[in-house]
Amino acid sequence: MIKILAFVFACLPSAMNLPTTTVVTDCSCPSISNLQKTFQSSGSVAFNWSAASGATQYKLWYVRESDGFTSSYSYTTNTSFNYSGLAVGQYDFYFQTVCNGEGSSFTGWEDTVIF
Repeated sequence: MIKILAFVFACLPSAMNLPTTTVVTDCSCPSISNLQKTFQSSGSVAFNWSAASGATQYKLWYVRESDGFTSSYSYTTNTSFNYSGLAVGQYDFYFQTVCNGEGSSFTGWEDTVIF
């Protein structure tokens, strides 16, 4: 009987479309710091940053401003990354620290890619 009651109470909110409570905790994964552009040439740009305490990897992506294209995510365990094959234009590059699956807030860098 207790198992049935537990099941009913567990399923009741979703069955009746009742709101459920979500607990939000502060992120303890530190953001990228000391981000620097280290190289730029025809269609490529490179960045590096300081290692973040507890980082298991770094997540990177960009948005091309001319058409809003968003790249797929790139992941690296290094503290540097080189983008190549970029068309000329204005880009927003984003960097995020990942700590055991938890992402930090992201850091952005706006830049123009030359041909």
